[in-house]
Amino acid sequence: MTDENSERITTTPRPGDFAVVDTGTRPLLLIRLGMWLSRGGYTMFDHAVICSRVSRGTIYIVEAKQSGAQENVWHYDDHDYLWSTGLVKTSRKAGKAALAYVDKPFSWLDYAVIALQALHLWVPGLRHYMRSTRHLTGSQLVDRAQLDAGVRLFADGRGRGYVRPSDLADLILDIGEMPAPDAARPSSADGKASRLS
Repeated sequence: MTDENSERITTTPRPGDFAVVDTGTRPLLLIRLGMWLSRGGYTMFDHAVICSRVSRGTIYIVEAKQSGAQENVWHYDDHDYLWSTGLVKTSRKAGKAALAYVDKPFSWLDYAVIALQALHLWVPGLRHYMRSTRHLTGSQLVDRAQLDAGVRLFADGRGRGYVRPSDLADLILDIGEMPAPDAARPSSADGKASRLS
């Protein structure tokens, strides 16, 4: 077994676990502008997904798409990514909750509103817009599915919907107290169940 294969099998996500991904793609100009204005919220990771189920070793994820969120087989092995497995408290129910958001789209406006929040600019109606589940970026979908399952990922008082992939990555990379090792779940040598190139 090669080191790369060994590294990739260090953990299997559970339903409700989430990942941040560097897709290596270039989004539309208005979305890029919103990302840039959000002050570093998309520095390395530009996408977030949630594990909806694992069936016979195949990992299924729900991910946001501009045309509407979709459930897909995990297809990011050739990209840099981090899984929350064993590092961030999640709920198995969140994987099922994420399926309720399939077909919900997102637009450049979602990124613009997150940017306005990051710039501390207040505009009437933004809070109501961000609380809506009619449109969700990937990181918003992850956060909302966890909330639906009774897990609040962020304790910093942020409003619903104000979450970027980097915010989720910060949760995964937090150097706080690590959970006790679980003999049933393999982990990498550094205690992080993830892959980075």
